[in-house]
Amino acid sequence: MFPYLEYIPDPAARMWNPCNRSKPFDSEVQTELSCLAKTHSLYLVANMGATLPCPPGDTSCPDDHRYQYNTNVVYAPNGDFIARYFKYNLNKEEFSYFDKPAVVNYTKFTTPFGTFATFCSNDILHEEPTVTLIKKMNITNIVFPSAWREQLPLMSAIEFHSAFAEGMLINLLAANLHIRTMGYYGSGLYWPTGVSINASYCYNDDVGSGGFLVVDKLTPFTIPSGRPIQSQHKKQHDLINRKLNSDIEMFSDEVNTNISRQISINGDLYTSVLITEDAGRTTVCQRTLCCTVMYEGGFSAYLYAFGAFDGLHTADDTYYLQACAFIKCANNSAESCGQPTKHAESYIDKMTMQGNFSAPYQYPEVLTIIDEEPSLVTEIWYFMAGSIIIDAGLSGETITVGIMARDYNKDPR
Repeated sequence: MFPYLEYIPDPAARMWNPCNRSKPFDSEVQTELSCLAKTHSLYLVANMGATLPCPPGDTSCPDDHRYQYNTNVVYAPNGDFIARYFKYNLNKEEFSYFDKPAVVNYTKFTTPFGTFATFCSNDILHEEPTVTLIKKMNITNIVFPSAWREQLPLMSAIEFHSAFAEGMLINLLAANLHIRTMGYYGSGLYWPTGVSINASYCYNDDVGSGGFLVVDKLTPFTIPSGRPIQSQHKKQHDLINRKLNSDIEMFSDEVNTNISRQISINGDLYTSVLITEDAGRTTVCQRTLCCTVMYEGGFSAYLYAFGAFDGLHTADDTYYLQACAFIKCANNSAESCGQPTKHAESYIDKMTMQGNFSAPYQYPEVLTIIDEEPSLVTEIWYFMAGSIIIDAGLSGETITVGIMARDYNKDPR
């Protein structure tokens, strides 16, 4: 890895414009990025690798006398280097190449059109620096370079990143790698409205497909200090409670009595039941979490599963997760449930999903197939207080409706 790294100075310690000034050290990549920002008069955030010599007296210094960090760099429209972030949450593969910083570096920068923070990849799954930046520092605009591998049915890039923006009430600018042969694709701009997931995104897994510049005008979104529930969310919450009570009465005599089974979804063992009817109501529980779904649609010809998970996710990272998930099985065999699929021919007319989550941070997902491609739903559907309500149908064929919930205090320390 070392030949591909560059020394990246601390922008708080010295002003530097790689595009304008003589190079005090090898900075080929940084010069290119700086000149791109200057030539096109834009703020530019990019991910690259950094190498830093150990400071004198550092007793934790590696044997090769340097640290290597997965790094985000930020440039201003005049080419100035203005911010640097060292990735704090390394995945299992990265520990072979990079060091974890000793302390969290909360990185934000101010523009004429708002204050932005930056972190990358699986930082979005953890408390630091993510939750502190959003909930304590009240940053509502996040720039997010990522290497995110496709992980249907619940962790596709466009699926989870849009859910995170909705659950956290932020604007998320997510730029993913596009390497189809390795499963990296799906970039977008995601923003909340209080009633639906909204997004402008690119998802293209065709052979030979290239990356895509996602452009859209984002409505300025700010939340006052303390983040009180806004009036639109209060109305939404009341609507959900009324709908839940109505739906429970409607389906009270149609409780699904299928035997529960364990199925693996994204590496986690969910307690699940199979959905084989066009309408019904079912509840499934695991540990302290109980998930309930009431549904109407076209499901009887295709196999679906509804499941609950409450425990530690350990497949590719380690964190505490609660989840309710309504998913399309890969085929009509029970053994295929939980396997990734991009094929569906069923539909939802109405659905109410609710979980008694103890985890306070909840991220709602609704993913369908439109024109044979996974697509986010941008029609109105409601989310509040651990519930999703779909009362006007969905465009496309349903792959996933789910709520992922995180209690960061229960993560391993």
